Amino acid sequence: MPNLEEIKQQLSHVGGIENLFGRKEIKELPAILWDNEIVEGMITGTYNNGMGALFATNKRLIFVDKGLLFGLKVEDFPLDKITSIQYETGLIFGKITIFASGNKAVIKDTEKNLTRNFSEIIRVKIDNFNKKPEDVNTQISPENIELSMEDKIQQLERLLKLKEAGILTDEELATQKAKILN
Repeated sequence: MPNLEEIKQQLSHVGGIENLFGRKEIKELPAILWDNEIVEGMITGTYNNGMGALFATNKRLIFVDKGLLFGLKVEDFPLDKITSIQYETGLIFGKITIFASGNKAVIKDTEKNLTRNFSEIIRVKIDNFNKKPEDVNTQISPENIELSMEDKIQQLERLLKLKEAGILTDEELATQKAKILN
């Protein structure tokens, strides 16, 4: 099982709002992840009336909701059980729908600019998961997908609004800004 520092390193490509809002959930991952499980991506949103983070690993999707004061809700979707994934983007937020073993899970209020990339990465993972290793030509990972300049500007604007609202400190703003522009 990876420790918290290893998980943070695996998520080092995740910046901006996702990393900020998913802190509580990231801290829970060492107790949730299996041996040899690697965190490859994350997106925050709401699921079953709880706000949390959806993590993509090399073996499954895991929705973790740490709750405001106490409690923990975890639901996982093994990659071999996921039949498809859909996404929608609206004016401000996105929505990801996961179809697995006859069930449907809807994660709402996702970061609009990340929803498509996250979903496409999962589509490739689902497709590759059931293939033989010799059939897999290319791997898509979050590191390979760059945000467009427009996406970066929208993320920066969102960070500035959080700073103006008093949610972010100057130091947090500078750190997140550097990650987005990196």
